Amino acid sequence: MNIEEIKKKVDAIGNIKVVFEPSTYNENRIQKRNLQEILEKSVVSLRGWSFPHVPKQDNDGSKRPYSIGNGIEFYTYWEKFIEIFRLYQSGQFLAKFALYEDTIGELNGKKLESGKYLDFLSTIYKITEIVLFINNLIENTDIEGGSLTIEINKTRDRELEAIFSQNIFSFHAGYICRMGQVPLNESFSKEKIAADPLEISRNLIKRIFDDFNWKDYSEQMIKTHQENLLNRRI
Repeated sequence: MNIEEIKKKVDAIGNIKVVFEPSTYNENRIQKRNLQEILEKSVVSLRGWSFPHVPKQDNDGSKRPYSIGNGIEFYTYWEKFIEIFRLYQSGQFLAKFALYEDTIGELNGKKLESGKYLDFLSTIYKITEIVLFINNLIENTDIEGGSLTIEINKTRDRELEAIFSQNIFSFHAGYICRMGQVPLNESFSKEKIAADPLEISRNLIKRIFDDFNWKDYSEQMIKTHQENLLNRRI
């Protein structure tokens, strides 16, 4: 399967798009030969699957980083993972990946309907990992800050639920998104994200919950799950 076919697969189901733009543009900020080293130094590995996941070899529908002229691209098409990533010499980072909720197919012996759910705990983890990666990327370069845009696509009538963890009771509360897309944006300096990347990620997470019409969540609950992720108690 080639990259164009994988893009079509991702676009056909629920997915998350990530765009990080440095605050100042420098097309040659990172030397091309150093892109993969900086990428690998910035990867966040807190669970069984890192963000971004960088394939070590080409197999099972995955491609390790390869040149696209002014950057590198890599992707995975394996089991529930459908992901595409790009890192440019300017420091711009792009990602698009499918929601596991739409690719896992079956959970605990039951068929999981594509397009029906967004798992709240997976959302906390993933948004936290994204922001931590951007913080690492900034630390490992001369980027002085930037703008992070995250779009969750195909969200209309999707329900926020606890589906992946057997230790969390079902919400049964009808936290349903009525928009086709949940758009998020946060701008920050290098100093701000370094000081508290978790707070920045919480701001984004809270906006997602708001758009799924969950109004009485606790910020401390989000903090606790972030701490569990950082301490690998998941």
